[in-house]
Amino acid sequence: HTSATYAYHCYIATLGCCGYVGTMTRTVQALRACRMLRSLSAANVSALQLPLAATSVVGCQASTSGGGCDHDGCRGLLSFGQHLTVRLFSSGHENGGSFASGDRVASNSRDPLESSTNARIREVATTLSNTLPVSLHYDRGEVPIPPDLDNPLGRAMLRVMGFESKKSKLLHAAQRLYEAVTEQVDSGVLQKSFQTGNVFWSTYVLLSLHVWLVIHRLRTSSHPDVRFFRQRFYNQFQQDVEFRVYAAGVQVGVVKWLKKLEEHFYETSFEFDKVLAGESQERLADVILRKYFGGEERHRPNAELLERYVTRELHCLTLTDEEAVLRGHVRFSTVLAGAVRRAGVNSPAEEAGAGGGG
Repeated sequence: HTSATYAYHCYIATLGCCGYVGTMTRTVQALRACRMLRSLSAANVSALQLPLAATSVVGCQASTSGGGCDHDGCRGLLSFGQHLTVRLFSSGHENGGSFASGDRVASNSRDPLESSTNARIREVATTLSNTLPVSLHYDRGEVPIPPDLDNPLGRAMLRVMGFESKKSKLLHAAQRLYEAVTEQVDSGVLQKSFQTGNVFWSTYVLLSLHVWLVIHRLRTSSHPDVRFFRQRFYNQFQQDVEFRVYAAGVQVGVVKWLKKLEEHFYETSFEFDKVLAGESQERLADVILRKYFGGEERHRPNAELLERYVTRELHCLTLTDEEAVLRGHVRFSTVLAGAVRRAGVNSPAEEAGAGGGG
């Protein structure tokens, strides 16, 4: 009851900052506070973190995203329709990737994940819980001018061609921002942190998740160019996915599978948005487990970890200045790299580097 009262006051204080309390009855406030408390309690949010979490939850609204397919040599992308959510993570790299695989939890622990006997789960959970959200602002610089055009005549020609136009700058910013997404996903750290493996579907899931994070951040923006920017950013994602599908060796029925991937993206985004808006009985972890892990309970710990990562990144993006996002000057959190190292789990990129070094 003390926690409930505390959460209620945190929630009311947050709404007061937003200017909503005056328009809500106390009954509605209480109902929403209880619903928020239930969600935060289910997510194992500590009492000290409740004000921060309450602010994040109230600030969340809706957006768009999700999708994927399986391609690991045994099943190609053409089996997507049959195995869309059945066999997503076929390339696990460690024993005990889930509680069903033998993880044990200390009975007196308030956080099962942080007390797991699985080093990866324990390190990732502890890192996500103990690392405060920060702004993701990161100066990526501007698009460089080719050396042979870096002169008065060349610059004049670029201006005539629209290189320095408003829309051109927005397009370059969208490209920079999507590069931040691919940089985060292609590093391999997230695949190791959440045991998604290296199959096509796993990469797509993480790409689409970060695209949704960005679109969600910009959903309530009043910036006059946000719709144009958001669409260009999403187009970068679609083009990259098409390239990756071809790179995976698929040559037949590509349009069909791209459409299925896009449908899954929007379905998943819609469900994420409902959860954040308080319009769903599910938690983010439930949606993640069902849409990304095929609903297999043995993957519940990984879904819980991914939920914590998503919640933290949402808050980090909230702390990131909107102008920085619209200019593409963002770098997603890199805190998990240390967690997987401490757990003795190398990313695929690190393993490749170690192998190349002899």
